[in-house]
Amino acid sequence: MACTRVYVFLLVGLTRIPLASADSENAYELEQQRRDYVAAQQALQKDDLKNYDALLQRLDGYVLQGYLRYEFLKTRIDVTPKGTIRRFLDETRYAPISASLRRTWLRHLVRQGDWDTFIKEYPPDNDEAELECYRLDYLLENDGNRAELRDDVEVLWLTGARLPAACNAVFRQWHAAGYLNDELVWARIERLMRRGRLSLARELGNRYLNAHDRTWLRRWQKMYRHPAKSLRSPDFPVESLRSRTIIKHGIVRLAYRDPAAAMTQWRRLKDKHAVLAQDDNYVRRRVGIAGARRHDPAAVQWLAEITDADSDPDLRLWRLRTALRAGDWELAKRFVATLTEAEQADRFWWYWTARVMEQTNEPAKAGYLFALVARERHYYGFLAADRIDTGYTMQHSAISASHEELDGIRARAGVQAARELYAIGDAVAARRQWNWAIARMSGRELEVAARVASDWGWPDRAIYTLSKSGHRHDLGLRFPLIYRDLVESNAKATGLDPSWIYGVMRQESAFVADARSSAGALGLMQLMPSVGRMTARRIKLKVRSTGAILEVENNVRLGVAFLKNMLQRYDGHQMLATAAYNAGLSRVRAWLPQEQTLDADVWIETIPYDETRDYIKNVMAYAAVYDHRLDRDPIRLCRRMPAVGPNNDVVRIASTCPPPTPAQQTLEKGDRSPPDSS
Repeated sequence: MACTRVYVFLLVGLTRIPLASADSENAYELEQQRRDYVAAQQALQKDDLKNYDALLQRLDGYVLQGYLRYEFLKTRIDVTPKGTIRRFLDETRYAPISASLRRTWLRHLVRQGDWDTFIKEYPPDNDEAELECYRLDYLLENDGNRAELRDDVEVLWLTGARLPAACNAVFRQWHAAGYLNDELVWARIERLMRRGRLSLARELGNRYLNAHDRTWLRRWQKMYRHPAKSLRSPDFPVESLRSRTIIKHGIVRLAYRDPAAAMTQWRRLKDKHAVLAQDDNYVRRRVGIAGARRHDPAAVQWLAEITDADSDPDLRLWRLRTALRAGDWELAKRFVATLTEAEQADRFWWYWTARVMEQTNEPAKAGYLFALVARERHYYGFLAADRIDTGYTMQHSAISASHEELDGIRARAGVQAARELYAIGDAVAARRQWNWAIARMSGRELEVAARVASDWGWPDRAIYTLSKSGHRHDLGLRFPLIYRDLVESNAKATGLDPSWIYGVMRQESAFVADARSSAGALGLMQLMPSVGRMTARRIKLKVRSTGAILEVENNVRLGVAFLKNMLQRYDGHQMLATAAYNAGLSRVRAWLPQEQTLDADVWIETIPYDETRDYIKNVMAYAAVYDHRLDRDPIRLCRRMPAVGPNNDVVRIASTCPPPTPAQQTLEKGDRSPPDSS
């Protein structure tokens, strides 16, 4: 049962979080309160209200008492006096349970028709569409000044997702009053079509459009489903704005599958219908970027021909990427020359401007820019340091906090509640409570709170909280050495670089041990269950359930074994192995160059997936930071990232790297046994 599981975690949690006081009597009292809390949860689940009430009284003054009251109240909201609910909401402002119970209460008030209380208790920061629709429906029905609600209704309407059924009444009223006109209907339909929500778009069209406009919607949906066929011979005139929108949409849809075919169709239609010239830059941009993501050699020319790029940073970025992939440094130089003033101050552009200068016979300018970028601790800073053969800058600056500041944060009810939830093993509720507690803290308070979380052995909340503060230079908090023995023992057993393992773990989960991604990946190393089971069979580790994959020791062992397998498949190339760990072998294989050898920084910059591109950059940079944290001689990024040739022919050492030490050579190569024997 759930409560039994919590009780088991309780015993572990007591060793993980310090008790409130070193005084043995206070420590015993806190331990007893935690046990009573779990027992009260069990009693409530069994509907043993007598025992629950007795335990609740014993927990008077315990910071999680409100959580127990919430569990009781949430299923008895219909028989609870308003005054009791209001007092609870006031007393638990420090916790997300207050907002949760308020939402439950508001729905009850709607069912009861108690609109006066509903409006009075409606929170100004509500972000739940169903409750907002109840509010708007009531006000539209009873408030004489509907114009004041126009912005609220339009924000609600103009979404690309399906809304709760409660919103239908709002839109019926809005439409009947003449505010929901054809322009707004088409605006939402366009959002839905771009997201592929054809069924909902059709529903809205049938509800709000006339017969003539419904015909246009059917044409659009036909274009969505069969762009190549529909574009060959459009069965409608193409002169109107709506028809041009449909044509553009079809071209872009086709470009996702076949950019070259999309550009061919566009040129043919544009030659036939002069009115389409107005959309040329838009279409070339979308088709060009789609082509760039598929590494189509023609994409560089498509993007270069766009005339209106002054206010389009994404276009300038993809222009650079296509030029880099093509090895056309002169064209890249032309693109760099169009940067805005703000972009000229961006370290990303400093680095790539320097690379362009380096390749176009301006070494002095390149060296100057590399030196500027190398002053900072990030991926491009490390790459720049490699180009000029200088040391890595770590910029460590530990956060100091007085006892008064630390005690002030620890004394807050919301922080104490998070600590107690974490101590009893309810990690999900603990993170939710912590995030609620820090939501309105100032920058300095966040820095101190990060220190508090770290002192409690809660590294993931320390990392999260520090990121909110804007302070990025406390390497002890941002890059903790948690699970060090486990990481180093697995690194030794597999011959892998422990800094690289740490870099992957930091990027994958930020040390949230029970992390579960939306795709189903699990634990510190974010393993998909199928990968975990497959790897377990290969290394002969018994894994009988998904829960076993989540266990820290198993998760790290499986993740390291899988990482080793990727490294072997790519002949010791950490960068490609990192990419495969994130995106899969087949995708990485598709991204390898067909003919020419690419520098590693160029290959990464032209990866089609934004997520994977950023993932690799972070892991490589984090590995360098962990070299520093582990007091190891740094393995330079140019060694972790050899150039990439066709068919995975890798150039092992970049010319800008100093010779590696023997220890670095061993860690770079790893164990060269066959991939399937790990």
